Amino acid sequence: MTAETVLAGRYVLDEVIGTGGMGRVWRAHDPVLGRAVAVKEVLAQPWLGADRWQQTLREARAASRLRHPNVVAILDVLQTDRSWIVMEYVPGRSLHEVVADRGPFDPEETARIGLELLSALDAAHRAGILHRDVKPQNVLLADDGRVVLTDFGLAVAAEGGVTIPRQVLGSPDFVAPEFARTGASTVACDLWSLGATLYALVEGVAPYHRPSVVATLTALAAGPPDPLRRAGPLAPVILRLLDRDPGRRPDAARIRQLLEAVADGEPPEPGPGRRVVRAARGLALRHRWRVVLAGAAALTLASVGTAAAVALPADEPAPGPPAVHACLNAGPEPGATSPGGGTGAFALPPGWRWHTDETGFTVAVPATWTRFQAGSAVCFRDQIGTRTLAVDPTVTPTPEPADYWLRAEPELRVLPGYERLRIGPVRAAAGGADWEFTWSGRHARRVTVTTDPGRAYALSWFTDDAAWPRDQDLFRLVLSSYRGVS
Repeated sequence: MTAETVLAGRYVLDEVIGTGGMGRVWRAHDPVLGRAVAVKEVLAQPWLGADRWQQTLREARAASRLRHPNVVAILDVLQTDRSWIVMEYVPGRSLHEVVADRGPFDPEETARIGLELLSALDAAHRAGILHRDVKPQNVLLADDGRVVLTDFGLAVAAEGGVTIPRQVLGSPDFVAPEFARTGASTVACDLWSLGATLYALVEGVAPYHRPSVVATLTALAAGPPDPLRRAGPLAPVILRLLDRDPGRRPDAARIRQLLEAVADGEPPEPGPGRRVVRAARGLALRHRWRVVLAGAAALTLASVGTAAAVALPADEPAPGPPAVHACLNAGPEPGATSPGGGTGAFALPPGWRWHTDETGFTVAVPATWTRFQAGSAVCFRDQIGTRTLAVDPTVTPTPEPADYWLRAEPELRVLPGYERLRIGPVRAAAGGADWEFTWSGRHARRVTVTTDPGRAYALSWFTDDAAWPRDQDLFRLVLSSYRGVS
């Protein structure tokens, strides 16, 4: 596909601006109306039957009738050898990117964002449309100041309240517990995801976030969310939205009242907040073992990019995807911090520090990132868990440096949406090679450098694909700073 492809004789595709397991998004131009549009190229998923795939397209057409200032408008649905969904182009950044760059929002800001998201969801629910994948990545902070919810009708192929027997779509950090258990999608599930999104905006991390998907789902099945530390007056509202019992979650009208009070700086309601905390704790104690055992038996992962597919009970659990790197399946212990110390060969930009590791190497890393280990690899991760630097201090090189990555690639070709961007040489005295690839809305660049005969090291950077244009300069700094084990 070239950058000048014309779709349906009308929409000129300019450049890819986002990728994920369900497809990719193009910025395009509509010469008929003289405006920019976004075009989602929807790839058929092998795990979706024909009926459910057609249901996805019907939902997109239904969502096209929804007109609301806080919803990205769907303008057209087209069918060629694949499906295309033409949407309003909204210049801006996702809330996920904003939090990653500037840190969490304060409670009042979060409440105001919540009101706009609630308005979008309420309008959709009144029109009979469920979202099913509400999360910061699907919310844009537009350049014109709007908060805009994207991807209506695109997240899952199932009607509201109908159980999907083998596959449930949704991001594990933001799916409601009953959705993860049964695959039944409801208005209450969307409201739970709204609560999880507000939690992530004010705390900087999702309420049940763990280093791996399986660990996240186990925590989700086991009990209450992690304690709120920055939410202040917003905490009671979030806890009510995250109630494990869908019947006890407030409706849209009540949520609006609670969020307006926080946004206006009014004192919170002390009673309900405390009651929700006690109820959540009591529920966790009463049902902890039953839920943990059921959840551990039922929930396994089959990643599908912008949404993660969670395989639910059947004869046998579906196998998960291969591990991209050990650092992505591990994480720092709660409360862990990175030790300071170390000096380097040049001055670092603000927000960076030198790190001399106990294993013997020195490297520049962002000052707020946390160090942990995964086997022999040393890992550094940002505060919200989207960027990871992996250091393999000692690896065995191949005679031809590129062969090191060519031998590793076949196992990862089965990743949803895997696309190799490059495997080739890098400048290094004794030789080196890099491997750059994307999968499921993620981006990786991995570099190995030979230092002596039979000795090399590898550095890897993992991030969201949308963040890579900014992150590549950061990784270049890391590469230039590294001094290996002597």
